[in-house]
Amino acid sequence: MSTATETQPLIIIGSGMAGYQLAIEVRNRQPDQPLLLMTRDSGHFYSKPLLSTALAKNQPPEQLTIADPRQQAENLGIQIVTFAEVEALDIDNHQVHLEDQSYSYSRLVLALGAEPRELPAPPGALHSINDLDDYFVFRKALEGRQQVTVLGGGLVGVEMAQDLLSAGYQVTLVTRANSLLPGLLPPQVADLLEKALVDKGLKLLKQESFKLIDGQPGDWQLELESGELLQAEVVISALGLEPRTRLAEEAGLKVKRGICVDRQLRTSNPDVYALGDCAEIEGRNLMYVQPLMASARTLAEHLSGEPAALELPPLPVLVKTPSCPVVAAPPPAGSDGEWQLDLDADSAEGRFVSPEGQLLGFALAGKAVRRKVQLVKELPPLLGPDA
Repeated sequence: MSTATETQPLIIIGSGMAGYQLAIEVRNRQPDQPLLLMTRDSGHFYSKPLLSTALAKNQPPEQLTIADPRQQAENLGIQIVTFAEVEALDIDNHQVHLEDQSYSYSRLVLALGAEPRELPAPPGALHSINDLDDYFVFRKALEGRQQVTVLGGGLVGVEMAQDLLSAGYQVTLVTRANSLLPGLLPPQVADLLEKALVDKGLKLLKQESFKLIDGQPGDWQLELESGELLQAEVVISALGLEPRTRLAEEAGLKVKRGICVDRQLRTSNPDVYALGDCAEIEGRNLMYVQPLMASARTLAEHLSGEPAALELPPLPVLVKTPSCPVVAAPPPAGSDGEWQLDLDADSAEGRFVSPEGQLLGFALAGKAVRRKVQLVKELPPLLGPDA
């Protein structure tokens, strides 16, 4: 049974896409709901996917900001507390504790996002571009420099490498895997993307991993596990993200890889919710924009008293690599099946099919991306109707 005091505000912790989109959805449904958003950073409202295309479009970081926190507070009629480092959650007493202040809530939403994996490095040596504030620092570091090394061949690393190449930078990408985008593409499909990026000027080092970095800004020396040495003026670390779960775990909420939630985005406490990169929905961390937007709508409906349960259709990932278009819908982890491949000089299609013949996932590169609409129709939903 909820013990929430309804006179207290709904508190959202986090000002990324998840936090702000939820605030917008709640305000659309509940114009008078007291709403407080707190964030550890500057609280600017922006579209995170634009961070990996701004260089090629010649957009300065200032152009990526849609609204500052003062404007957002006025637009939405909410209170926003910036640079607020939450120390602890007291879910028994419905309180959020900062270092020098506490806030009471009626219901609490954790939109904490995820954080880059840390590597041993001198301060300022590695740029992890996880939010707009990080991007400002990165763009400052790029001024007057041309040589950039990207650590990591996943989605962020590949998209950043493409953006840098398109903007005329010299780019080296280092990946531990034997192909790019290993979580999205089978190696045979990734080959087409790799060829396009190498033709664009990418120096690609596969099955290599970072060991140490030394030097000073603009003159870094990287040592790889193989012993190879690289010189770089700027280094990006894109070695994956870990859901931010510490606050939830210390508060006694159920946590696995992410903060465990049900189809209403509710945690193991009835007055605490989570969405976005920090949340785990039925064993899945869905760190993409479309599941985030759907989660915000569902949670806003639930918080306003409407019956709601998250359902997700197939949601393929469109990789921002204009040198070689890529679309992928990876099969669920642990799925039984095999990849069936159709490869050509300018087209690569992979279909992951179960022993019963059900399409469970696909990966398309080059001209094969035209098949996306047809293949999506054959996929089962990511999250079907809640039984």
